[in-house]
Amino acid sequence: MRKTTRRTAPVRNPLPFDVPPQIDRALKTAADKVGLVRDETRTVAAKVERTVRSAATNARKTGETIAKDPKRFVEGVVRDAKSNLATVKDDLSREASRIADEVARRVTGVVEPAMESALHRLNVPTQKDLKALVSKVDALSRKMDQLHKPVRRTRKTA
Repeated sequence: MRKTTRRTAPVRNPLPFDVPPQIDRALKTAADKVGLVRDETRTVAAKVERTVRSAATNARKTGETIAKDPKRFVEGVVRDAKSNLATVKDDLSREASRIADEVARRVTGVVEPAMESALHRLNVPTQKDLKALVSKVDALSRKMDQLHKPVRRTRKTA
């Protein structure tokens, strides 16, 4: 790894004319900012160089591996593709089930009230009506059973 040393700005020769202080400060600020950008650019360039060298090394190693055993490489690619395919299949299946459930829920929400109102218009009792009738009949049945209970007579002993 190379070390970079920071260069100092060359000594400026005084100008043969007077520069207003605001312009002189602006030029110094601009020069400082250009220096910061230069330093940052060098840092980024060094990082990019390391990344490119690493990628090139990895590509070379991968190429050597493929050249040594191409069949193994192809088998690995096929295995990865099958694994990805299985994952996509599971995801699609899950999503299709979710959509089917949602559609069934929406259709049921629309169809059931329409069917109920149509049956009501035709005077056909709904399941809820039938359950209410059954419970009323059961209650009446219990009351009738209580009314017709045989009276227990007790024997008189003399």
